[in-house]
Amino acid sequence: MSYVDVALKREVEAGRRLLMGLKDLGMEDDSILCQDTIEGETGLLEAITQALGEIDECTMMITGIREHESWLASRRERLAQRKENLNALIEQAMLSTDLMSMRLPTATLSLVRRARPLQLDCEADIPSRFWVLPDPPAPRLDKKALLAELNEARPVPGASLGDATYSLTVRRK
Repeated sequence: MSYVDVALKREVEAGRRLLMGLKDLGMEDDSILCQDTIEGETGLLEAITQALGEIDECTMMITGIREHESWLASRRERLAQRKENLNALIEQAMLSTDLMSMRLPTATLSLVRRARPLQLDCEADIPSRFWVLPDPPAPRLDKKALLAELNEARPVPGASLGDATYSLTVRRK
């Protein structure tokens, strides 16, 4: 709890006691007298002013932090893109020199051939046995079964296997 919190609570309690005293005297209906008494006998207005100042400070900090978060997010995206580009360059260098693995003092690099991806040329031509009929609204394609069929070198109308790609794996010591 900050100093402002404690001061505001203390002054509210003092104001409440003053209002109870005025009520005992039968003067609680005179709002101007109640306000003037609280203003003159307590530091409630000053405590509220301090609390408003702290609210303004919090608002400025929130704004600054939000801007800094935005800057950090864009920096994170740039670094992620740079990392991706460097990985691609290493992968290209290894492929063009036919090096499938490489041991370095700081890491072991290896290229792993990825499975050929499924390419859907025309879903309408794909036989019905590859369609799964879930609850309505519509059937969905069973890509696992379709991929298994194509991997066994059985042709399926409307689908084929794409070209295999490589994936770079970096293991740190």
